[in-house]
Amino acid sequence: MSHRPRYDEFADWYDAYVHSGVGRPFAEAADRLLARVLGEADGGACLDLGCGGGAHVPALAGLGWRVVGADISPRQVEIARSRGVDAVVAGADDLPFGDGIFDAVATVMTTTDFDDLPGVFREAHRVLRPGGRLAVVAAHPCFGGVHVERDEAGACTVHPGYRVHGRVERHPLLGDGIRARVGVVNVPLPVLLNAVIDAGFALLATAEDDGQQPVPDLLGIAACRPR
Repeated sequence: MSHRPRYDEFADWYDAYVHSGVGRPFAEAADRLLARVLGEADGGACLDLGCGGGAHVPALAGLGWRVVGADISPRQVEIARSRGVDAVVAGADDLPFGDGIFDAVATVMTTTDFDDLPGVFREAHRVLRPGGRLAVVAAHPCFGGVHVERDEAGACTVHPGYRVHGRVERHPLLGDGIRARVGVVNVPLPVLLNAVIDAGFALLATAEDDGQQPVPDLLGIAACRPR
């Protein structure tokens, strides 16, 4: 998920968090949004980029995709493999795959982990076949970033710092979850969209989560590698 496997030390904690802890409803919302921006397949090959422990592989498989995972964290790949996921240890901007071998690339809740976001999308473009689909599900840059503070009603205040693209290791709003443990990259909305476009993708659609909060937590992006 970056050039340093920051998640290794917290892999087991994070796995429990997304599978059975308070992060499970959030992961389920990401799965529903993933289905909207990726769509169904009939056995096509999909790379789960930054797969972690494989939390979103069942959703991908349920859509009919044949999933291969990649993650920089050896411990997270070990957890994914224990669940039967075909996964490799690799940085997202330096993948050990040939050109044009995947029908789709999906990356879920990873954009704030990648230090080289443009490089990640260039690699995704390389390993996709012409006409292949890219699906991104991310913390919403406008409402789910590190500089956003939510109140009890779910409304948010955006504090100074939203415009700056860069890693944040310490901040009062990091909370006590995974961001406080591994840090987070603040990704303004134009940075995210431009990284997809500049890599050579054509944008197809965008979507937000189906939650009940006044503002969304998640942003979904559908794009394709032009033929």
